[in-house]
Amino acid sequence: MADPPDKKVLKATQEDDGNVDRLSALPDCVLLYILSRFCFCTESAAATSVLSKRWRNLFVLLPEINLYFFADEDVSDRDRLYSDFINFTNRVIRQRNEAPIRRIRLVLSHFSERHRMLFEWLLISVAAAFSLSIIQELEILIVIDRTTKPLSISVPPEIFTCKTLVSLSLKLGVYWTVPDLVCLPNLKVLGLDMFKLVDEACIGKFLQGCPLLEQLELSMRPFNHERDADEHIEVNFFKISSPVLKRVILCFQGVESEFTTVVESNSLEHLSFLLDGQHKVAIDAPNLRSLKLDGDLLEVDIIQNLISLDNALLEIDFLCHMRTRSAIISCSERAFKFFRGLQNVKSISFSESFLIALYFSQRVLPTFRNLIKLQLDPFDCPAFPRECMSSILSSLFESSPNLEVLIFSEVSKNYFSKDEELNSVFHEALPLVLVECLKEIEIGNFKGEEHELKLVEFFLESGKSLKKMTLFGHAGVSLSKGLDRILSFKKCSDDCQIVSKAPWNWFFRS
Repeated sequence: MADPPDKKVLKATQEDDGNVDRLSALPDCVLLYILSRFCFCTESAAATSVLSKRWRNLFVLLPEINLYFFADEDVSDRDRLYSDFINFTNRVIRQRNEAPIRRIRLVLSHFSERHRMLFEWLLISVAAAFSLSIIQELEILIVIDRTTKPLSISVPPEIFTCKTLVSLSLKLGVYWTVPDLVCLPNLKVLGLDMFKLVDEACIGKFLQGCPLLEQLELSMRPFNHERDADEHIEVNFFKISSPVLKRVILCFQGVESEFTTVVESNSLEHLSFLLDGQHKVAIDAPNLRSLKLDGDLLEVDIIQNLISLDNALLEIDFLCHMRTRSAIISCSERAFKFFRGLQNVKSISFSESFLIALYFSQRVLPTFRNLIKLQLDPFDCPAFPRECMSSILSSLFESSPNLEVLIFSEVSKNYFSKDEELNSVFHEALPLVLVECLKEIEIGNFKGEEHELKLVEFFLESGKSLKKMTLFGHAGVSLSKGLDRILSFKKCSDDCQIVSKAPWNWFFRS
C-alpha cells in the first residue's frame, strides 16, 4: 500500500535535512558566541577553520584574542615553534578588518634573548591594532627561560596612548622603561612588572596620564647600577599620588641602598608592600581599610590617622639591618610610633620580628579598643628569650580588651618551657578575663604534638565564651589520635564546636 501524500512529504523533508549544515547557516554573531564559549584559546578556535569555507576565517573575528605559547624544556625545535607562534599571532591581529577587540591576552614561556626581535615585532602589531580596533584590555605575560641573562626590550609608545583601554597588564619579565608620553584617559586597572625607575618623576608622569586609574600593581627595580647604563643614575625616592586610586600593590626588587616610598591618596582603600632592601615608607591615606607590609623596613610614617582601617598584616622586620644597640633602640622607637598609628584597626596579624622591635622600644602599648581579631605568625628566633616574648605578649593582650578571635599560624615549641608541665608563654601572658571572652581560636600547621595539645586544652578549659576551635592540619600528618585526645578534654563552654581541617578537606565536629 502506498504511503499517503503527507507522509511522503515528511520523509522527503527528513532526508533533505540530513544534508543541511544548519550550524554554519547561523549568523556570525551566534557562531562567534559559540566559539568564545567552547574554545579555551584562539588556537583551538582556529582549528574550526577546517570545517568549511564558512568557518575558515571566522576565528579571527572573535572579540577576545587569547594566545598561549608553552613548550617542553627539552624541545629541540623551540625556536621554530616560537617563530610559528609569532607569525600566527600577527595574522590573527592583522586580519581582523577593523573588527572590534575587547581583549588581547598573550602568554609566552621560555623567552630568551634570541626571541627578542620576534617579540618586539609582535608588540608593533599589537600597537598597530590600537589604531584600528576598540581595545579595552591588554595583558602580556612573559616567562623567561631560566638560562637567560637579564635583558631589555623596547615597548611601542602607541600602547600607552590608547583612549579606549580600560585594563593594562604588562608582566614582561624583562627590563623596560616607562615612556615619556602617557595618555590613557579611561584606564582603571594597571599592572606593570620589571620596568626600570629611570628617575624619581617617571611614575608621577605616568599617573598623570591615567586620570581614572583605580587599581595599580607595580613590580620595580631602581635604575641605580653602573652596569645598567653608560652613565650612572641613582633613584632613591618614589612617590604615588592620585585622587582616585583605590588599590595599590608595590613590589621592590634588588634595592641596595636606602629607598623612600610615599603613597598619597584620599580615596585609597587597600595598600600592599612587598619590600626587598632598606626601605622607608610614608602613607598619607586617611580612608585606608586594608594594609599589608612584608619585608625589611627602616621606618613607616603615618601622615594622617587611619581611622577607617579594618585589617593590617605586618610581616616586617625593623631590625634586620641594625648592627649596634643604639641603632636597634632608634629603629624600635620608629616601630612603636608606627604601631601607635594603627589604634583603630579591627584585625591585625604580625610576626615575632615585629613584636621583638616593640619589646626593645620599652614603651607602654596603646589601647586597641576596636581590635577583635589577632593573628600571630612565629619565626624561629632562639636568641630572643622566652621571658621577653612573654612580656611583650602580655602587654599586647592587655592592650586588646575586646579581642574575640585569636589565630596562631603555627604553635612553636619555643613558646613552651622545658619542664614537664609544658607551660606556654600564653599561659603566662594571657589574662584570664581575656581568655574567658574569646569566641574563636584557630591554630595552623597543627601536627597533634604534645605542646599543641596542651595549648588546646588550656583554651578549652578556660574559654567560657568559646564558640569554635579550628585546627588546620599539617600536610601528611594524621590528626586522628590528636582529635581523640582533644575530645577527652573538659570544655568550659558546652557550645564550643571543634573543627579539624586537613589538606584533603575532611573535617570533624563535636
